[in-house]
Amino acid sequence: MNSRPSRRTGLFDALGASWTSWVMNWLGRYTGRMDRTRDGRNIRLNVLHGVASILTLNMVQPFIGILAVKYNASNFQVGLLSSAPAVVSLIAMIPGARYVDRFPRKKRITALFMLGHRVFYLLMAFIPFFTPDRRAALLVGAIAIMNLPGAISNVAWQAFVGGIIPPEMRATAFAARNRLMNVVGTVTVLAVGRVLDWLSFPLGYQVVFAGAFVMALLEIWVFNHLSEPDPAQTAEWQARSAAAATATGNSEPVSATAATPNEAPGLWSGLRQAAAGIMAHPRFLRYTAASMLFYLMWQIPWPLFTLYQVRVLGANNTWVSLLNLANTGGSIVGYGFWADFADHHGHLRTLFVASLGIFLVPLAYAFSHSLAMVAAVNLMTGAIFSGVNLSLFNYLLEVTPEHRRTTYIAYYNTTVNIASIIAPLVGVAFLNWLDFKWAFILCAALRFIGSFIFDIVHRIERAQARRQGVPPAAAVGGSAATPRA
Repeated sequence: MNSRPSRRTGLFDALGASWTSWVMNWLGRYTGRMDRTRDGRNIRLNVLHGVASILTLNMVQPFIGILAVKYNASNFQVGLLSSAPAVVSLIAMIPGARYVDRFPRKKRITALFMLGHRVFYLLMAFIPFFTPDRRAALLVGAIAIMNLPGAISNVAWQAFVGGIIPPEMRATAFAARNRLMNVVGTVTVLAVGRVLDWLSFPLGYQVVFAGAFVMALLEIWVFNHLSEPDPAQTAEWQARSAAAATATGNSEPVSATAATPNEAPGLWSGLRQAAAGIMAHPRFLRYTAASMLFYLMWQIPWPLFTLYQVRVLGANNTWVSLLNLANTGGSIVGYGFWADFADHHGHLRTLFVASLGIFLVPLAYAFSHSLAMVAAVNLMTGAIFSGVNLSLFNYLLEVTPEHRRTTYIAYYNTTVNIASIIAPLVGVAFLNWLDFKWAFILCAALRFIGSFIFDIVHRIERAQARRQGVPPAAAVGGSAATPRA
């Protein structure tokens, strides 16, 4: 008996295909890649996924701090909004990454962990139904626990996207993605801020959080349309990565650090193998240590910003949106410049130069009694710091071994999360010890010192490259064929 296809389903499929085709063609013009190859399609879809992702995240994350203050959170609880998720990440990331590494095809498992993270947006919409004395604790708990699937989905996505975009296209592809994400993210924050101030409290937050979950479903739908490379292409990229690693002293035999699928090493044996594998990648080890110190200096003032904006300067949701607008507006301008700079000078040099200006933000807070002045400084530093956002991830992909990328990204993120646990609590301790002004001045000094960490690593990489006779550009992530400006 033959079944007749549904007209309704056919109409929806046709509309979906038409809309997808229009969006992909527009993104092709935006990214400058109109070819119909899988790489070009993945680059365009990666940009579209970034737009859907920032649309979802910016409906929630910029307003968590002010919501905690509205729930009468203590200074310590505000600090925990940054530290507690980092603790959960520390516990979950490496086991989760090893679990994800078992899957030859990582797209489906990554999408499931994304969904597990985003469903907490819906759950947070129900917090106002609890008594006021429990709301702050429930918010902190939700933000912490949601990072269990969130941390795993993050490292899985980083490894996945590193396998679908060829190394030579990454700087341009991610610059295009980040620029458009900043535009959409800025509009989202402005609109959501106005909605939250227009609707009554806490109804506005409930509506926005529920809407964020709906947008998350769109984000995951877009992600599922990305194409994973076939084994032959993956092997080609691995060979290319291995050749580069051998040239720069970052090579490692696969058998030295990875057990075969049938092996089940014990805990201590596994730890020894992991340690041996990390030590066999000196570039990865140096970059991870430098990043940990940088994140520590960078994140210390984070809880102080929230407390100062709301309690001292009287920021509402609209002002939170405007401060975000200033920061991302500068980033939109900066990404094109930094992508070109990284292509010529390498990502390590970019990290050093781009991070030099971040000390200005806490310094502005120390001497400012106006949200407008803080916004002006955010605009300038956003343009500068966009180079850090671009190069942190791109250089990580360069120094991680291709065959165990998910696990090594988890090692990196776990180490960085140690800094993320400590830094906000140190910031709160500074505030308890000093007043806002001197706490911000101390944070500015630490940030300025932290900027030179990547310069030290850059000099080490170049010195080692000279000893081994390797072109310096190859060692630090630049293009050996492109003359330096």
